[in-house]
Amino acid sequence: MKNSEKMSLFLTLLLAPALLVCAQTAAPKAAPRPAAKKAAAKPAAKPAPKPAVAASTAAVQAPDPVNDAIRNLKSKDPAARRQAADFLGQNRSAKSAPELLNALADDSPRVRQAAADALGMLNWTEASPKLSELLLKDSDPAVRQQAAISLSYIMDQRSGDALVKALKDPQPAVRYSALHTLGVLKYAPAEGEVAALVGEKDTNLRRAAIAALGQLQSKKSVPAITAALKDPDQYVRLEAIKSLGNIGEKSAGPGMVKLLAAPETDQVRVEAALALSKLGMNDGLQTAYEFVRSPEPGLRSQALNVIAAVGDARSLQFVEELYAAEQDPAAKSMLDFTKQRLELKLKTQP
Repeated sequence: MKNSEKMSLFLTLLLAPALLVCAQTAAPKAAPRPAAKKAAAKPAAKPAPKPAVAASTAAVQAPDPVNDAIRNLKSKDPAARRQAADFLGQNRSAKSAPELLNALADDSPRVRQAAADALGMLNWTEASPKLSELLLKDSDPAVRQQAAISLSYIMDQRSGDALVKALKDPQPAVRYSALHTLGVLKYAPAEGEVAALVGEKDTNLRRAAIAALGQLQSKKSVPAITAALKDPDQYVRLEAIKSLGNIGEKSAGPGMVKLLAAPETDQVRVEAALALSKLGMNDGLQTAYEFVRSPEPGLRSQALNVIAAVGDARSLQFVEELYAAEQDPAAKSMLDFTKQRLELKLKTQP
């Protein structure tokens, strides 16, 4: 072997261990990373809301008609003030009551009248003293009359004294309204003053006084009311009959029995039969039979009420026959109701 070849082999053997150590200490290549998963697609973002509109440009709130009417009570135009009071009365908003109370002092009588009416519709008890004062002191008769009417809605016994004083008002319309309200209130202390008006020349005043006495259940007034059964005015007689029936005084019975026959009007005859039935008297039963077929619904209804109140077994048979023959649904319903009432009465009476 040549010397050069020997030298090359020698160097190879000498360097081989060192090369092996270097190969082992060299950094290994990094393993390839796994492919990253694709992220799920995000939903499309909603557009950001628009900023709120500034208060100056915001939508105008719906107006409050009650507040508008309350403001209009202070309008310079009397017609607008009256219209506002009328609206508040129809609306019946309690928050308007204090402003309406102030309107009772308005310069315009029509505004005061509308305010009084509205307070009555509101049934505002706190207005009773002011309305009582208005009834006695206001210069306008229409305002005084409205005050009396409104007090009938409020139903405050404290107004009774003012109403009694108003019975001497120079205007008849005010007296009529005061009488009506006293009756509605059943203000017993007024009995004497009301009874004194039964003999008045004014027909409407007599009627109103008799009606009030009936509501007051005034037994002391029965003689005066019984005398009114002979009044020349039919409507005064009718009012006297109703009142005597409401009072329930049997001593008035004979006077009403005389009204059952002709030549009295149909209305008076049937009303007398009904009043007698309230007294437990069946004297008007034959009259009821006569009018139970009346073409006038009011008379027919009253006649059936008489039969239901004081009828007997024969009356029941009579009603059953009418019921079987009747074709009109409304009339048939009235007969059926009468039949039920009469059957109950016959079952419970001795």
